[in-house]
Amino acid sequence: MPKSVTPPVPVDRWFRDTVAVKELHDILETPTFQKAVAVLKEIAGPSFNTLQDCERNNTRLAWYAGYRDAFNDLHKLTKIRNPKTTSAHPDEWTHIDS
Repeated sequence: MPKSVTPPVPVDRWFRDTVAVKELHDILETPTFQKAVAVLKEIAGPSFNTLQDCERNNTRLAWYAGYRDAFNDLHKLTKIRNPKTTSAHPDEWTHIDS
């Protein structure tokens, strides 16, 4: 039996779900998650050995930048925004119950 696919949620719809925003904030603030982020950043970061090989160093820096952006973006999703009265874009996924 195939698993159900979760469609992407538009950003403005995400921020309207204040329970999810607060829950994500709580998850990101746990010591375990913080430690996991630190470990991944340490693994992905450049080292003296990678500086000797430009191609390897560039790859590591790209991975490191990706980790940093992803974790920073997750934190951005935990900031509750002021509700908008109208949306500039139609919410195309409203027919799907969450």
